[in-house]
This record gives sequence, C-alpha cells and structure tokens, in this order.
Amino acid sequence: MIEKSYSLGLVILSVVVATIGAYVAVEIAQRVRTAERRRRILWTCGGALAMALGIWSMHFVGMLALQLPVLVWYDALLTFASVVAAVVGCVIAFIIFNRATASGWRLAFASVFMGAAIAGMHYTGMAGMRMSGHVIYDPLIVAASVGVAIAVSFAALALTRNLLKPGSEPGAPLKKTGASLLMCSAVAGMHYTGMAAAQFTGGPAGWRPTGYLVLGTYQLGLIVAISSVALLAIALATTRFARWTITTRSRFENLLDLAPQVVWFGRPDGHITYCNPYWYEYTGLSERATLGYGWTAAIHPEDRDRVVGSLQAAAQDAKDYEVEFRLRRKDKSYCWFLARGRPVRDDSGMVDAWLGIAVDIEKRKKAEQDAWAASQAKSEFLASMSHELRTPLNAIGGYAELLAMGIRGPLNAEQAQDIARIRRSQQHLLTLINDVLNFAKVDAGQTEYRMTAVPVDETLRDTESMIAPQILAKGLHYSYKGGDKSHSVLADPEKLQQIVLNLLGNAVKFTEPGGTITLSSEAVGNCIEIRVADTGLGISPEKLERIFDPFVQAERRLNQPVQGVGLGLAISQDLAQAMDGKVTVESVLGEGSTFTLSLPRAPRMDPADRPSPMELADGPLHERPHPQGLNESRDENEREYQDA
Repeated sequence: MIEKSYSLGLVILSVVVATIGAYVAVEIAQRVRTAERRRRILWTCGGALAMALGIWSMHFVGMLALQLPVLVWYDALLTFASVVAAVVGCVIAFIIFNRATASGWRLAFASVFMGAAIAGMHYTGMAGMRMSGHVIYDPLIVAASVGVAIAVSFAALALTRNLLKPGSEPGAPLKKTGASLLMCSAVAGMHYTGMAAAQFTGGPAGWRPTGYLVLGTYQLGLIVAISSVALLAIALATTRFARWTITTRSRFENLLDLAPQVVWFGRPDGHITYCNPYWYEYTGLSERATLGYGWTAAIHPEDRDRVVGSLQAAAQDAKDYEVEFRLRRKDKSYCWFLARGRPVRDDSGMVDAWLGIAVDIEKRKKAEQDAWAASQAKSEFLASMSHELRTPLNAIGGYAELLAMGIRGPLNAEQAQDIARIRRSQQHLLTLINDVLNFAKVDAGQTEYRMTAVPVDETLRDTESMIAPQILAKGLHYSYKGGDKSHSVLADPEKLQQIVLNLLGNAVKFTEPGGTITLSSEAVGNCIEIRVADTGLGISPEKLERIFDPFVQAERRLNQPVQGVGLGLAISQDLAQAMDGKVTVESVLGEGSTFTLSLPRAPRMDPADRPSPMELADGPLHERPHPQGLNESRDENEREYQDA
C-alpha cells in the first residue's frame, strides 16, 4: 500500500469554499422565491451554478490536498463529468427551494438524489485520477460516505426550506449560517469519508501519462480555490445589489403594469401615503385631507363603507383587490371608477407597501345600466304577454279536442289524423311559449316564493307518478334511493318540485331506451343534495361550461325533432339560486350525467306547520304564479317538463 497524507492548507481552503458556496446558494434561493416569473428562471440557474461551483471546488481542491509519493494526473473528461454531477445535485436542491410547500417525504426523496449526485461527483472525479498505481475501495466505507451525503443533505434542505418560509426573518443570519455549514458538511463529510475508503497500491515503474490529463499540484489547488471564492463573492455581491434595488424599482414597475389614472401608495395596513397629482386635480382635495383615510371623503356615502371594507379585507389577507365606486369631482358631481390594489412584498415575502390605481369607467357603467334597463323592459313585456299568448293556443287545443271527440260530427281516419297533428303541434308550441315566459318572469324578478320546510323524501316520492308515464313510454329503468325521512329543506314546494321534474324530464329525453335513471338524496353539511343520475348521452366538455345558460341545449340532432328551446336548466338554476341553493352537473360524454340540486336544510319545526302532500302537489291557487309555477293541469305540467 502507498502511504497517503493531506495538505492542511488545501483541506481548510476546500471547506471554506464549500461554506461560501452554500451561503451564496441560500441567498440566491431567497431571491428566487421573491423574483418575478420571468426572472425566476435566471436566478434559479445562477443559484444552481453558484452552489455547484462551491461543491465541486471543495471536492477538487480536497483531491488536490491528497499527497502521494507519486505524481497524480486527472482526466479532463471525467473531471468535467464530475462538474455535471454537481450541477445535477444543485438543480434538485433548487427545485425543493422553489416549491411553496414541501412535505417530509419530498425532502427525503430529494435528499436521496442530491446525496447520490454528490457521491457521483466524488467518485467520478476519483475515477479520473491517473498515476503509476491503482485505487482500491472499501465497500463499507463507500456506503457510509453515501449515507453521510444523503443524511446531511436532508438536514440542509429542511433547514433551508424553513429559512425560506415567509415570516422567518428573525434569526435569519444564524439560520443561513447553519444551513451553509450543513451543506458544507454534506459535501466535506462525503468527500473525506470517500477518500478514507480509497487505498492506493503501486503500479508499473514505466507508466507514462497519456491523453488529456492535468497534473495535480498544490499550486493548482490554490488557483481553483481562490478563483472559486472570487466568483462566489461576485455572485453574492450581485444578489445583495439586486435585493437593495428591488424595493425602489418594484413600485414603478407595478405602476406601469397597472396603467393608472389615479395612482397611490400605502402602508401595509392600507393607510395612504402618496397620491399622484391627478387625484388632487380631479377631487380638489389637499394632500393633508387625502393621506391616511381622508381620501374616503371623496367617495359617495353609499359606497364608502363597502370600499373601505374591501381595502381592509385585502390588507388583512395580503391579496389583490378590485372595487367599483362613485368618486366626487371638484364640481361636486360623481363618476364611476374602478380601483385595483396590489401588495408589494419584501425579500422575506412580507407585505411592506401597497400600490393602487383608479380608472374612470363612467361610460362603461352607463352602457351597462342602459343594457340592463332594456333587458328588464323586454322581460317585463314578455311576462305581461302571458295571457295574450296562451289564450289563443288554449282555444286551438280546446276546439281540436272537441272535434276529436266528435262533437261536430264523426271524423274519418284522415281527419282524425290531422286533428291529432294539430293537437300535438299546439301542445308543443304551448310548451315553448311556457318556457320563454317562465324565463322572462324569472329574469324580470316577478316570481313569488313561498318558503317553508319541505319534506324531501315525501316530495321526491310524489314526483314519481308525474314522470312515470314518460319513463314507461321510453322503456327506461327508474330507481329511487330515499334518504332520511326526517330531512327537510327550506324552499318553495312548487319551485322545488318544478326543478326536480325538470331534471328528471331532461334525463328521460337524453337517455336511450333500456337506460337507467336514479333519483336520490343525502345530507351534506348544512345542505340536502338531490341527485338525478342517468346513463344517457352525456354532455361534451365545451357544452358543460354553458349548460345553464339560456337557449343552450346539451344535444340537438338533425334527425331528431326539436324539443324545447334550452331554457329548462336556466330556469332551474335561477329558481335554485333564489332559494339560496344551486344546481351543478357532472358528466362524461357517452356514459351519462348527474345533476345535483343543493338546498339549505330547514330548521326543525312543528309537524303541524309542515305543508301537506296536497299543498306540495298543488299549492294555494292565489300564490301560484301562472307562467313560473306548475301549469293549469297535470297533463300540461308533464308535457312542459318533458320538453324543458
């Protein structure tokens, strides 16, 4: 065996380089977390390279510190490969640093790869040694060196991730030093343990160096160590300079992004510290009357509490906010403005200032009001036309029924067939008009609601008789999975039944013969969820987002007669929302759909106060809005929901 020793000076230099490199890496990691997206990649690459420089320099200088009685050369290609291994390990570390959250198993997984990369760097570098001798490794010590790299890498990653969390400023220098020393320990511990695993034996006396080799000398070790320290010092100075300038530059960059009219700065608690001249020219307020919360004097009294509440809530949650309000001009008139605010964070992620703009939207607001007034006028007109539109259609249906009954004399087969066609067309047209009028009445806000505690199980069972003829006619399988019979929802009985029948009618319409329809209910938190599931056609993803919009149908085929105008789900959603509920859908094209009606649970009430089955089915006539409630007859009701 060849005796080996180490140069103490190079050993110390190798540890110093590794520590400085780790410290610079922590500094850059903090900068990466607070950088904008477009600059984050550059900082990540720079941080990984700086950390890799420290790790590899420690390794190479540590190898040059090895003293043997023979000259040692290093293969340039394998030495470069060890550099690549160091970069890979550092990239893994920065992936962990950049994540907002990292669980323990993620850290453990990353530390295995990082430790393996460091070990790969070391043993790749040692494989590049060329000399008149041979290297023999002790497997147990090699395994121990890899274990040291993995264990200390885990500790370094965990401490550094904790250091990068927002609000970790107290004690940050001490934590940085600790993280740097742990990273250095991972590399140095692995390196010198790996060197202890290597034993050198003599080789042939006539060996001569060949290929692209570099002679390992003490002077080369000094050059590598000093150069690395210089480069790391430059990286550290660049990081500190960027941190110093970012506070002053970020405000103006954010203002350019927001394209302001009125511009203001504020403290973390929302108190205004600066407004641009446009504010003072527009409102006529002085600086003294504006700063702090004095600016609220220019807000319309009806909007003031809402605007201040939005600002305070945003300041508490440290999130962007947007609010519309009326702002007073110097001539005492008011105009609508849209205000947006954004928190500015320091390097630790804490909010240290607020920036905001306010843009004049008076013209847009006026256009919205005109459009809303026109829509209301249209809806009110259609709602008022209910009687005028239904009366002639009811007359057509009535006289057609009289003719079919033979009141005006017997009909031959062709006449009877024509009368049947007239009746079907009248019923279909009445259904379409009912849908339009129902939607218009909801849109105009003319629908009345009789809110009470409605027993869910009883109501759902009652709907079975209404939908049964359609299910039997199409050859479908129907099942009802009842929930707790004591469950009740706070709703209008007629509107609840209308929504459920509408969902069932849609399921019948879009389910092929032999398919299955399932009605069920269950309690979820403070709500009761009523589900209508089918094995029908399903809804395509592009239609799924618009299925509750007016005049949108899930499926319309050229070889199918047109059924409805696509208002059933829009009406159902409006009715549900008016009762503090909602309708949602889950669907897979070709497999079926599930519509869920969610309504708030009703408070417990005396059984005598609950509506009777007759009230659930019909309801008081004086409280039943004609177009929005159930139709005049059960037959018309069933036809309406079949085409909804």
